[in-house]
Amino acid sequence: MTQKDKIAAPSEPARARLKGWVKAAFIASVTLNLLVAGVVVGGIIRHDRHPPRPMISDVSIGPFTEALSQNDREALRRAAQRESTGFRAMRQAAREDYRRLIAALRAEPLDEAVVQEVFATRRQRLAERSAFGERLMVERVKAMSAAERQDFADRLERMAERRERMPDHAKGN
Repeated sequence: MTQKDKIAAPSEPARARLKGWVKAAFIASVTLNLLVAGVVVGGIIRHDRHPPRPMISDVSIGPFTEALSQNDREALRRAAQRESTGFRAMRQAAREDYRRLIAALRAEPLDEAVVQEVFATRRQRLAERSAFGERLMVERVKAMSAAERQDFADRLERMAERRERMPDHAKGN
């Protein structure tokens, strides 16, 4: 080997070190790409199997809201937003009730009157929200065509059948 060849060719340990670094970077890159691909594919598969829950928490009436089509859920959400000026205040009042309940539970002796009052207020608030949701649902159903009502009934029936096949502990009873 000539002097020129020795200068141009990197030494064996340097070449091995470079290969090891490149190899580690390549493995890290492939691993990261596979993780990202897995998250994307998993999200697509999960989305297809489990459609997103409706985002109408203030007026949701369980399986009835879930059985609506995406367009009907969106219309119900918009109707709720138009009329829900009191929900923000209602949520704030509920947070205050929790603070009162916690204070009453920690009091010595127990402040039973406050505990009963908080639960009575909560029950009333839930009844108001439920009535509001039911009214919006009836309005939405009235706006559906006969075919849309049939599709809604079919989805509701399928949900009821799935719920019947569930074990009792999974039903939330």
